[in-house]
Amino acid sequence: MRKIAIWLVAALAAVALAAGCSSARKDQDVATDIKARMFSDPQVKSASVEVTVKDGEATLSGDVPDDGARLEAFKVATDTSGVKHVVDKMTVQTAAAAPAPVEPPPPAERVRSTPKHRADTRPKSRATYSDPEPAPALAPAPVNVASEPVTSAPPTPPPPPPPPQATRLEIPAGTSVRVQMIDGVDSSVNKAGEMFHASLAAPLVVNDQIVVPTGTDVYVKLVNAKSAGRMTGQSQLALELVRMDLQGKSYGLVSNEYTQTGSSRGKRTAETVGGGAAIGAVLGAIIGHGKGAAIGAATGAGAGTVAEAVTKGQQVKIPSETKLDFVLDQPVEVSYFPERNRTSRH
Repeated sequence: MRKIAIWLVAALAAVALAAGCSSARKDQDVATDIKARMFSDPQVKSASVEVTVKDGEATLSGDVPDDGARLEAFKVATDTSGVKHVVDKMTVQTAAAAPAPVEPPPPAERVRSTPKHRADTRPKSRATYSDPEPAPALAPAPVNVASEPVTSAPPTPPPPPPPPQATRLEIPAGTSVRVQMIDGVDSSVNKAGEMFHASLAAPLVVNDQIVVPTGTDVYVKLVNAKSAGRMTGQSQLALELVRMDLQGKSYGLVSNEYTQTGSSRGKRTAETVGGGAAIGAVLGAIIGHGKGAAIGAATGAGAGTVAEAVTKGQQVKIPSETKLDFVLDQPVEVSYFPERNRTSRH
């Protein structure tokens, strides 16, 4: 009886061992089948996938190029006969940081073209490499706008324009100058040497360009003032230009004389005395019956002389706003700004 029991135990052990060997061989066959199918799949062929199968559970590990290859490997393992469950331990290569690009060495033909490079076999860095052609420009590094605020300098204001330059020009001798008197002149009141204010009545033009505009202040001088006497002579005024004020500067002027003369005093005196003598002679003849004619004539003449002596001779006056004409005897050089002539008084 004891022998029978030992035999049964041995038989069961042999059956179990056979079953275990059969199961191990089946898992290995399933793993081989998965690998074969992955090798024939173009999407998973280049992936480095490790396949292990235990009791129908397939475990996939290793690196795949992308998520599509990972999904395809999982699908191939799931569809393989004998696989009950698939454990995914695969890693996508793109998830890891990409390695820094390695800069290619300089072209070999450039090194060979220089005998010095052929003789020197030691490695050289880019800093010591001599390239006859300019190296290509590298792209600028990106700027992080959020972390590095950009500050712009204020624009430089343009330089101020240069100040205007004055124009120098000569007004030649012989130029006609018409003025309008502001002050009046009277031969009976004013004396030689007095100055009188006037203004230009017409602009001074040189080479078709207005040099001195209308309304410019000028001054005239009374050089001769003669009043008629009680018995003889005549009144006379003589004026000449002496100064001109232009844009804040004064310029001396030399001109001819403007002369104005009153009527002669001698002729008027003779007429007055002769008329008085004639009237006196008539009255004397009437009163003295002929004898008194001579006495009357003398008396009448004396009366006419007294009347003439009491009245002054004809005086000369040049009232304000009178226009006078002069001619420059000497040239005058002026310095002026043409653009300011537009605002002169008219």
